[in-house]
Amino acid sequence: EPVMNPIFSRTLKVLCVVAVAGVLSACGAGSTVDPFRPTRVIGLGDGYNDPTATVREVGSTTGTVVEQMATSFGQANVLNKGVTGARVADLAAQIDSVGSFSAGDLVVITAGTFDVKAIATPATEAQTLVTQVQRLKTAGVKHILIMPVLDVSRTPWGRTNSFDTTVTNTFNTAVLTALSTAFGGQSPNTVIYANASGVTSLFLTATSVTTYSPFTDTGYNG
Repeated sequence: EPVMNPIFSRTLKVLCVVAVAGVLSACGAGSTVDPFRPTRVIGLGDGYNDPTATVREVGSTTGTVVEQMATSFGQANVLNKGVTGARVADLAAQIDSVGSFSAGDLVVITAGTFDVKAIATPATEAQTLVTQVQRLKTAGVKHILIMPVLDVSRTPWGRTNSFDTTVTNTFNTAVLTALSTAFGGQSPNTVIYANASGVTSLFLTATSVTTYSPFTDTGYNG
C-alpha cells in the first residue's frame, strides 16, 4: 500500500489546504458569500485513491488522498474509484464506472506514477489526461483537482532501480503545459493543478500558471 513519510504527509496537508482555497476561488474570486461545498468528492486514478490500499503516514492511518480532501470540506460522501497500478489511460474506464456527474462534485485525480515508471511518452499521456478532464467538464463537473506525480526516484522502487528524477519532472511539465494549453483562459476556474510547493495553477489565464516544483520525498511504492 502507499506509505507516506512525514515530509510527504506535511506536503499533502498543505496541498489540501491550498486546493480548498483554489476551488473556493473557482466559485467566484474566493467569495465568502456562497463558498463551494461539494455534495460528493470523487477520487480517480491510482493507489493514492484506492480504498483497498490506504494512503497513510508511517505509523498512522490517514485515508486515501480523496478521503483527506473530503475531510477538509467536511464531506462524508466520498467515492473512491482509484486502483493501485492504474495509468492515465485507465481514467476513461473509471469515469465510465461513476456514471453521472454534477456541478456539486469535486473530482480528485491522482494518476501518472505508473506511466512515469513505465517511461511512457509524457506528451501522449498528458493529452490523454486532457481528454478525460474535458469529458468530466462536459459531464458537468466544475471542480477538478489534479495531483502531480510525486518524485518516483525517491520511492523505494526508484532507489532500488536508480531511477532518474528528471523523468518525473519531465512528465509533470508536459502535463502542466497540456492542461494550460487546453484550459487556460477559461472562466470560471474549473481545473486546478496543485504542485508540491503548495502553490496551485489555476487555469483562468495563461499568466496564472506556475512552474512545477517536485515533491521532495515520498514513500509511495505502489
